[in-house]
Amino acid sequence: MKLASFIANEKERTGLVVGDTVFDIHEVVKAVPNMKTFSKPRFFQTDITGFRLIDLLELGMEGSDGLRRMNDFIIWVMEEGDSFLLRNARFDCEAIRWLPPIPNPPLMFGIGGNSPFFFRDKPYQIPGYPQGFLRPRSRTALIGHKETVTIPPYLRNFRSAAELGVIIGKTGRYVPAKEAMEYVAGYTLVNDMCSDTWKQYALRGIDEALVETDSSVFAARHTTSFYSRSIDTFAPVGPYLVSRDEVPDPYNLMIYNRLSGIQRERSYSQALVNDIEHTIEYLSRMFTLKPGMIIHMGTMSIDGYTVEQDMRLTDEDYFEIEYEKIGVLRNPVNDLRESEEEIWP
Repeated sequence: MKLASFIANEKERTGLVVGDTVFDIHEVVKAVPNMKTFSKPRFFQTDITGFRLIDLLELGMEGSDGLRRMNDFIIWVMEEGDSFLLRNARFDCEAIRWLPPIPNPPLMFGIGGNSPFFFRDKPYQIPGYPQGFLRPRSRTALIGHKETVTIPPYLRNFRSAAELGVIIGKTGRYVPAKEAMEYVAGYTLVNDMCSDTWKQYALRGIDEALVETDSSVFAARHTTSFYSRSIDTFAPVGPYLVSRDEVPDPYNLMIYNRLSGIQRERSYSQALVNDIEHTIEYLSRMFTLKPGMIIHMGTMSIDGYTVEQDMRLTDEDYFEIEYEKIGVLRNPVNDLRESEEEIWP
């Protein structure tokens, strides 16, 4: 089951994606009374008028079961019933504006340094717990599938990293690892865009290896990790939420990261230091998990590919990440860098 948030006909909607069509769930509910049958399906006990995807997650089992029944109903109508019944609910996936599946999540937390490959040539100690950062959650920070990433003029370089987004499905506190997957609603893709420009500016030539022994270097490096990821449009998310039952083993997925169709990285989702279960356990000790929270699990290969200072992208270029069974997230780019000169106050 694939769930999406999108805009069509200037209206924000919540939908179920079936094939190359997305169905507005509210329009599906409105269509049911027009069925020429005595017994009509009822998907939810609660009146879901005006509900967004996050509201449906908050319904718990009622929400997930209702969406599953609706998904099956849509498939039946389109294959065996009267497809005209859903004429007002149907939108071509190529004709909508995609939003992140959870447009404004309660929390957006990214894991850093979660790939064993990241530590091969570095003197750092491999972390025994998930280290990470909070991202801004605004509509300008998080963007959807096919929305444009804008590169500010002051950046020297930047990276694109293909990451697995884990979407929390129910409230939890002090969740043991063995029960953690019960709190996962499903998965999405996150392109973790970031830049070393801030770090280079903060360190100003200081050896980054001193991060293990010099607290000032540690503070400069980790603080600028937040800055580099807080840039507007640097968190593409989507295209949709794929329910957990559709991905029985999230550690057995091929990963691809491409720039304008050229493969830059290929990896495997088992290549990570901290797994989903222990990450949820650890984070739930600090704060209460809430439906709609997104945890992106860090790179599962080298730390993304870098677009260097002397590489200029055009309006024909695009970023594309792919996880097997989850989908493809593609975003065009608007590169505003015009000069290789320093652009700092």
